[in-house]
Amino acid sequence: MNKISSTMKKKKGKKIQLCDIIDNEIKDNSLRNGFPKSFDSHIKQLKTKKIINHKDFTDIPFITIDGEDSKDFDDAVWSETKKGITNIMIAISDVSFFIEKNDPLDLEAKKRGNSFYFPDRVIPMFPNEISNDICSLIPNKERASVITEIKIKNFKIISFKIHRAKIISVARLTYNEVDRIFFSNEKKNRFYSLVKNLFECYRVLKILSEKKNKINFVSDEFEIIENKNKNFVFKKKKSLESYKLIEELMVIANENIAKFIKNNNLNSIFRNHEKPKLDKINELKKMLRDNSIITNSKFNNQKDFINILNYINKDNFFLNDALLRTQSKAFYSCENFGHFGLGLDYYTHFTSPIRRYSDLRVHRDVLDFVFEGKKNSVEKSLDEHLTSQEKKSDSIERKILERACSLYIKFKKIKYFYGIIDAIENFGIFIRAIDLPFSCLVRNKNRYFRNSKLKPQENSFRVGQKVSFKIKRNDIFSGKILGENVKIIN
Repeated sequence: MNKISSTMKKKKGKKIQLCDIIDNEIKDNSLRNGFPKSFDSHIKQLKTKKIINHKDFTDIPFITIDGEDSKDFDDAVWSETKKGITNIMIAISDVSFFIEKNDPLDLEAKKRGNSFYFPDRVIPMFPNEISNDICSLIPNKERASVITEIKIKNFKIISFKIHRAKIISVARLTYNEVDRIFFSNEKKNRFYSLVKNLFECYRVLKILSEKKNKINFVSDEFEIIENKNKNFVFKKKKSLESYKLIEELMVIANENIAKFIKNNNLNSIFRNHEKPKLDKINELKKMLRDNSIITNSKFNNQKDFINILNYINKDNFFLNDALLRTQSKAFYSCENFGHFGLGLDYYTHFTSPIRRYSDLRVHRDVLDFVFEGKKNSVEKSLDEHLTSQEKKSDSIERKILERACSLYIKFKKIKYFYGIIDAIENFGIFIRAIDLPFSCLVRNKNRYFRNSKLKPQENSFRVGQKVSFKIKRNDIFSGKILGENVKIIN
C-alpha cells in the first residue's frame, strides 16, 4: 500500500473529497501532468498540416460510438452487407501522420505510455489540442485515418486491406444512443440504417468469435459519477450490446493487423495473453468442489471455461469472478504468444493510437512497410515499459475505487452489507460487497474457515457463499475496511 502523501495528511481531520484521493494517487505515482510550453509552437504547425496523400473515403458515412464524456475519438466504423458479403471498414486516427518518431511530442507520449483516466479528469498521452481535436475523429470534419477494410463471406474473411485515407465522420453517437436506436426500432432516426447495418455485422462477428472459442466473461463493473457539488455516487455499468459491437469490431481489426505483422515478419509489438498457471487452476478446481460443482475439466483450453460460464446464474454469479481471477495478465511483447482469452493465435493493439503508445508504434511499423517497404528495428525494452505503465494505470484505478468507496461509506454512515466470500486464509476471510465495489477482511478469532489446510467443519464458511456483515473499521486514508458479525445467508 502507498504511504499517505502530504496532500492527504493535511486533510486529516477535515472533510476529504474525491479530488483529494485522485490528487494523492497522481502524486504518489509521479504521473507526468501537463505539457511543456515549448510544445505550443509545434502543435500550432500541426494544425495547418494538409492531408494530401491519403485516399478520399469521405463518401463513406462513418460514425463514432463512445461513452458520454469521451472527447478523444480514436475510431469510426461502418459496415454493409450485400449479396452475402459483409463489408467492414474500421477507421483509426492516423496519429503517426502528425506525430513523427522521436520528435518532442513522441518522446513525451512514449514516457507516459498511455492516457490515465480518472472520474474527474484525464491525464492524456498527448496534449488536448491533439487528442481532442487534431487527431480526434470529430464529426463533420475531415480527418486523417488508417482504415482496415475486411470482407466476410460464409463466416470466413475473404479480403483484408489497409488504406491510408481521409474521412468525415457523420455522427458522434454514444453507446446508450446506439442501443436505443436499434432496440427501439427508431426507423425515423437518420442514423438508423447505419446502426442496423452495424448490428448485422455484429451478428456475423459474434459467430466468428464463438467459432474461435472466445471466453465472454461478464462481471459487475462500477463507475464513479461525480455531482456538481463534488459529491459522488457509484453506478453499475450497463451491459449494453453496443459495447460488445464495438469490442468485436476492434478485436477483428487488431487480430488481422497482428496476422499482417506476423506474415510479413515485421518487428512490432504483440498483445499476449497466456494460458492460466497451474496453481490458479488448482485453486479454481478446489473452489468448484467446495460448491458441489463436479467437473473433469483441466482448464487448459477455452472450452472448459466456457462450459462453466454456461452454468452461471444469479445465485452463483461469483463463479464468473473466480474464473476471471484464474486468468493470466495480458502483456506486450516483441514476440507473439497468442491471446488465450480471445482464442486467437495472433493479437495486437492497433485501434487506440491517441491513448496508447503501443498502438502508435504498431501503426508506424505497418504503415512504413505498406507504403515505404521499410522494416523497422526492435525498440529495446519498449514492450516492458508499456506493460509497466498499463499496470500502473490499472493499479491507480483500483486504489481510487477502493478509497472512494471507503469515503462514501464513511460519510453515508452505512454499516451493514451483503457480500460474497471471495477468499479464505488462516488469518481470516475476504468478503466482496455486492452493492458497492469494495472488499473487507474479517479476521479469524473464534471460527474455523474452510481452506486447503483445515478440514471442513460443520457450518464453516466457503468461497462463493453469500453472507451479511457489519463494518467494524474503515480507514479512508488507506481504503482498508475490516468487517465483523458475518452471517451465512441460505
